[in-house]
Amino acid sequence: MLDYDVEAVNKKRLQTLTVREVYNEYKEFRKQELKDSTYYKQNLAMEKIFVEIPDKKIVNISSSYFQRYFMTSKNSIPYKKLQKSLVNLFFKFSVKMGVIDFNPIENVELPKHRKTIEYIEKKRAKFFSKDEMKVFKKSFGTRPDEVRMNYLIEFMYLTGLRIGEALALMWENIDFEENSILIKYNIDNHSVSIKDFKLTSPKTLDSFRRVSINNRCLEILCSLKKMNSDLDVKNDKFIFLNERGNLIYPQLLNKYLKKVGKKANIENKNYHDFSSHMLRHSHISLLTELGVPVKTIMERVGHKDEKTTLQIYTHVTKNMKDDVVEKMNNLNI
Repeated sequence: MLDYDVEAVNKKRLQTLTVREVYNEYKEFRKQELKDSTYYKQNLAMEKIFVEIPDKKIVNISSSYFQRYFMTSKNSIPYKKLQKSLVNLFFKFSVKMGVIDFNPIENVELPKHRKTIEYIEKKRAKFFSKDEMKVFKKSFGTRPDEVRMNYLIEFMYLTGLRIGEALALMWENIDFEENSILIKYNIDNHSVSIKDFKLTSPKTLDSFRRVSINNRCLEILCSLKKMNSDLDVKNDKFIFLNERGNLIYPQLLNKYLKKVGKKANIENKNYHDFSSHMLRHSHISLLTELGVPVKTIMERVGHKDEKTTLQIYTHVTKNMKDDVVEKMNNLNI
């Protein structure tokens, strides 16, 4: 009888718990298994969903609340899918802990992603071809702070590094004899200020890699070495610094890319969409134009999932095939 009473009392206590109370416990669990930057971004996505229900009893939360949220949210379908998957993990945790009997997110349906012509063209335009990059570079700024960003842009284009990987690059990671760089760190600029130079592990196991660099990359590194020697820097181990000796801010780099893009006015490109990640896609486009096999491209850029690589590869190779037809039509023999 005593065991039954204890169980009944415990169940009654669980039924009084709010979403906030259970979520706070869940966050402590997630914090132990996620990188700080990932934890920060996931927590931000979750709190946007829970904004209206943190103090409501979790047992009273129904599927209709989330269905209504996702139907009225202006977020993109991919972001909604991310949010739903994160909420699903939270409620699975709650079920296992005996707080609730069923997972309310399981009955929630998301609208399918309608791939309009505009959407497809926008995806296709999110990288530079080799010729487009030449046009883009002609609009680079000439101020000292802009020159530093120019070097970062060109280096990312020629290596395919993520912005966090490029900013985390240190002189000790450069092999000048073998003309290669070792990608072993990422910069966390989400959970802390970028001024703190917080290093984390790469995004995935595949992201830990060695990347060969060409002579132009070596020139960029030598130029920055000289420029950085004149700075009173907080940490002279890093390469891509601004004039104050801090790492270049990703947000300012994205703003600068849009500024240069507006000036360059490249046909069929919307400068509002320009970001540092576009340079990574552009590198894949460049390698494809050079005839590099997909598997080699994936290893170079640290892709585990070939989906992104193939999307760009397929589009670029189609353009290359069209170019072959044009050349054959103009052939005189």
